[in-house]
Amino acid sequence: MTSLFLVLMFGSLALVLLDGNWRAGLLITVVIGFLQDPIRKITPDQPSTFVGLVLLAFALTTLVIYEKKQGRIDLRSMFWTVPEILEWIPIYFLVIAAQAMNSFLRFGDIRLMGLGFAFYMAPAVAIWAGYEVGCSPKALQKVIITYLALCSLFAISAWLDFRGLDSIFFQEVGEGIQITFEGFSASGVSGLWRTSEVAAWHLAAGACFSIVMAVSSQRRDTQLLLFLLAAAFAYLTIPTGRRKALVLVLVFTAFYLLLFSRRASPASRERVISSVLGGSAMAYGAYALFLITAKGDSFDRYLNRSLSAKDDLFDRFQTQGLGALLRALDVSQGWGLGVGAGANLGNIKFSDSAQAVRRSIQSLSYVSEGGGGRIVAELGLPGLVVGIVLVALFLLTFRRNFRLLTLLEPRLAFLLLGLVAFGLANVVFFFTAAQVYSDPFILILLGICFGSFLAVPTLIARQQAQLAYLQSQPPTTGMSFPAVR
Repeated sequence: MTSLFLVLMFGSLALVLLDGNWRAGLLITVVIGFLQDPIRKITPDQPSTFVGLVLLAFALTTLVIYEKKQGRIDLRSMFWTVPEILEWIPIYFLVIAAQAMNSFLRFGDIRLMGLGFAFYMAPAVAIWAGYEVGCSPKALQKVIITYLALCSLFAISAWLDFRGLDSIFFQEVGEGIQITFEGFSASGVSGLWRTSEVAAWHLAAGACFSIVMAVSSQRRDTQLLLFLLAAAFAYLTIPTGRRKALVLVLVFTAFYLLLFSRRASPASRERVISSVLGGSAMAYGAYALFLITAKGDSFDRYLNRSLSAKDDLFDRFQTQGLGALLRALDVSQGWGLGVGAGANLGNIKFSDSAQAVRRSIQSLSYVSEGGGGRIVAELGLPGLVVGIVLVALFLLTFRRNFRLLTLLEPRLAFLLLGLVAFGLANVVFFFTAAQVYSDPFILILLGICFGSFLAVPTLIARQQAQLAYLQSQPPTTGMSFPAVR
């Protein structure tokens, strides 16, 4: 059965890619990203290599994009507003290559080195692919719509899992994640996703993408339905037991609406505010009429756990953010332990010598729980310096692109703004809890979110070129083009 699914998925991908249709290939990649988890659950021994299926599909798709671009990667257009970043990109790859060699020499396991190398390369490639997708707004919208459609189906499975439906598809991979809170111990809801933590992230992403599509929509009825869908996704993050998922939705919403208010017209702000209020009223009505009686006895315990997140935010940021980062400098001895040293291996089995070396490094698991700590532990002080410079230059790029958004059509501008807001919101959570961000599918999605915003200058240039062409044409009978003001 597993072989049949794999043949169907990658056979479909091969057909569209051989035809040069990378846009359809990207949609199939999203499908593979979702289906790899339930297929893994029904496969004997539940091999961890299934996590990399989406990475393989994405790599094949990007190769076709590269071929379509005639072997050119136009970094100058990507970073048009801050060309200084081009000087630091080769340095970044040089650091990664050096630490990949360091990892192999230290641990003697090429698989561990490859896993760590992919952690740093997948987002970089995804940012480039995201830029190419962002240059084709219709393709970008199809990616988001496909994601929301599949996430909705998986969300239904999470609800059925919470309601007690017993199925092999609803069992977490491996031993699962046990949640303990005030004497209450249970497994979080996972549905068709492989773990409750992965389910929580995707449900939060579904809520955020629904909000983005709602704000970028011009129709009020569509906005209401999308805000209602966002509320449903956010509601289902609660029984996963992962508190940060609901916080991620709230942080993104506040961040996005703040940025939106800086660029939207008064009419757009009024329409979105009324839709938010209407969607909230509908969501509360649905909860009061249907969900309050169907939520089950344990839901309130999960809800209380989610609401307690605000009490731990500062402590978590201090201990697993700043504290882990400073400790990582000491653990890495300044030079770094090599890529993959702090990877969350799950049930992946590496060589005995590699595992022994990892166990001998004190505090490695502690510092690797936060994204900042893991990067510093693996890349050392050189990686920290390069990372700080690149982050600063990326933020400057986003700031300058943000100023250009008024030159784009509002629907497209709000779509791109929402995606980059979602990416930036995830950076905060990556800094304090990096485990889920080892997932290639999640890294690819975030790379696309960031990369699509880099397409703003290119889209404006194309828009202005098209307008200039139209104005250069002789007017037809009864028609004229207004002058650009």
